[in-house]
Order: sequence, then structure tokens, then C-alpha cells
Amino acid sequence: KIWDKKWRIVVFDIPEKHKKAREAIRECLNNLGFYKFQKSVFVLPFECSDEIDFITEYFNVRSYVRLILAETMDNELHLKKIFNLL
Repeated sequence: KIWDKKWRIVVFDIPEKHKKAREAIRECLNNLGFYKFQKSVFVLPFECSDEIDFITEYFNVRSYVRLILAETMDNELHLKKIFNLL
């Protein structure tokens, strides 16, 4: 994949009543290659909006999940190393 110099950040706050969906979302993000930045914050340097739309709709948690597109991050060097982008 070619990196477009943008970071995709998935942030979510899924209520306890949707615990199974929350766990499934985390597993899906891991399977897509996301880096777990924090407990409910995941980062990926490649396009993934279609995949995020699909899994959030599938698990019916779209209103609890946000996809952010960022040009920079404060720990970018660390992330570049993780994703072999150097």
C-alpha cells in the first residue's frame, strides 16, 4: 500500500449495553491492521472508511464511532516505525 501521509484515527465510546459489539469492533480493527493507540483509539495510515462504515453498521454502533483523518500526530515517528513507513 502507498501511504498518502494521512492518519486514520478511529475513536469510540460504545456503551456497556453494547459490550459484545465493542469487543467485536476492537477485534475487527486489529484484523484490519490498526495500531491500538489507547483503549478506544486506533490508528491506521491507510484508507479504511468503507471498512469502518461496514463494521459500524453491521454491529449497529455507528453513532458511537468516529473516524478522523489527520495530517499529523505528535508521536508520528513512533507510528511510522510501527507501520514501516520510514
